[in-house]
Amino acid sequence: MVTAAFLSAQEESSSAITNPFNTAEDRADGARTYLSQCASCHGRDGKGGQGTPDLTTGVFKRASSDEGLFALVNKGIPGTAMPGFNLNSRQIWQTLAYIRSLSPATGVRRVTGDPARGAQLFRANGCAKCHDSGNAPALPASARYQSAEEIRRAVTDPSDSVQSQYWRMRGVTTSGQTVTGQRLNEDTFSVQFLDESGRLRSIRKSELSKYEIIRTSPMPSFQGKFSPQQMDDLTAYLISGGSR
Repeated sequence: MVTAAFLSAQEESSSAITNPFNTAEDRADGARTYLSQCASCHGRDGKGGQGTPDLTTGVFKRASSDEGLFALVNKGIPGTAMPGFNLNSRQIWQTLAYIRSLSPATGVRRVTGDPARGAQLFRANGCAKCHDSGNAPALPASARYQSAEEIRRAVTDPSDSVQSQYWRMRGVTTSGQTVTGQRLNEDTFSVQFLDESGRLRSIRKSELSKYEIIRTSPMPSFQGKFSPQQMDDLTAYLISGGSR
């Protein structure tokens, strides 16, 4: 009864905390945590089993706010098979962001386009050349964690949000050679990157006279290239996770 009263108070609070980790990258990380920690009871698709609730409905019996759901995952539910999880706060929020995305009510999957026509557009415009190479997000698989609006923005303004693992580097050595590639890691003394041929390289910063991190996307903008119907088709294909 104490737990129920606590959660009820949370639900009624006008200053309830909302999920601060709700980007597409957060949802992808949350999906990995969900599969390792939650799927054995709730199912890989979130539809429940073994007496556990269906998480894809978007309706939760014991809490509905982000703050209330956080408490359930963090503390568990006394008297049930739901334990508290040994996760840090970020991991819990990311997992909840992913669970929220499973519900059609969130708008993540509400699109009217034709995935089959979208698949044709994806291939015809050479998208797979980069997105199957590892130098860009793996599409369409990773796009299923994004909203329709996030996908459209990524197509029309790809530099709006670039994940750090896809940042590039450009440097000029003390001998005058220009080096560029996908930045993988760096520390105080060196930087590791994949060069244009895909070869892993490491160079000491003392060997560079110039060095910069390029945080923009190498992907061109497709603003104005697709009609509204084509954009809906492409979005439908990407959100489908690859179904035709």
